[in-house]
Amino acid sequence: MLPEPVRVVVSLDATKLRASPAVAKLGALAKNDPEGNREIEELKRRTGFDPLTQLDSVLVGFPQNAREHGELALVLRAQHLDQARLVAYVRDELQKKGDDLVSTPHGRFTLWAARGKPDVAGFFVDERTFVLGAGGWAPRLAELAATAHPGDSAATNIDLTRLTERVADHAIWAAAIIPDETRQMLRADPQTHAAASLANLVVALDLGQGLDAVVEGDVASAAEAQGLAGKMQEQLRDAKKNAQILMLGLGPYLDGITASAVDKRFEIHASLKEPQVDDLLARLSAFLALARQGHAPGFP
Repeated sequence: MLPEPVRVVVSLDATKLRASPAVAKLGALAKNDPEGNREIEELKRRTGFDPLTQLDSVLVGFPQNAREHGELALVLRAQHLDQARLVAYVRDELQKKGDDLVSTPHGRFTLWAARGKPDVAGFFVDERTFVLGAGGWAPRLAELAATAHPGDSAATNIDLTRLTERVADHAIWAAAIIPDETRQMLRADPQTHAAASLANLVVALDLGQGLDAVVEGDVASAAEAQGLAGKMQEQLRDAKKNAQILMLGLGPYLDGITASAVDKRFEIHASLKEPQVDDLLARLSAFLALARQGHAPGFP
């Protein structure tokens, strides 16, 4: 359902994440935020939709020049979406801010957009799927959704499809085809020159008892892959000696990060055990508690 100009895809599988003990603990932290918890409860009461328990997945796609016009495609799937109640809720919230929600028929769908931001619009495909398009993409997405076999979708890009297949089994993943403009920027910077031939990049993350993440990039030659892996290993060694990292007690977390190269591909793997994830969550809880009191470290 993503249009062909898409070159970056990000996916979140909420069903897999909800099965993770780490995410359950993170959800408990969210409930400690009175304001955020109140907003979620209000959303549930007025729409019947609970994002913490009913969201299935989110898929987002960007073109390589998204910064120029803000193009974005988002596909949200849930166990159930009550269109009438959700539309009423969004309209009410916009009207409180002096705006309004307006509808525009487009084929068999109805596009919904804030009057003040007509280039950002969404539509309900069915009772389980909502699609949002920014940068004027909503009409195009509606046309793709209405076609059984769209010929101008991102699925026709074989390179992008192969990238997504490499990471599609993970709970959170991203795949990107690196544009020439980005490679030129990398080439011009002495710090990133080694990555100038980077053709594509995939990132994947899973949360079970602990955390496992991987970053893989394909470059032009095996020598460049070895060079990137070596540079990352050097940066990890330097980080382990960094006084601030040692003072914060973060050194052991770096022990779970490794960098290697296989043929023309460099790989970075990161792994955290359950006690380390618990420690990070405890640190996050303390930070949020201070932030709610207006005393977050490093912020005025």
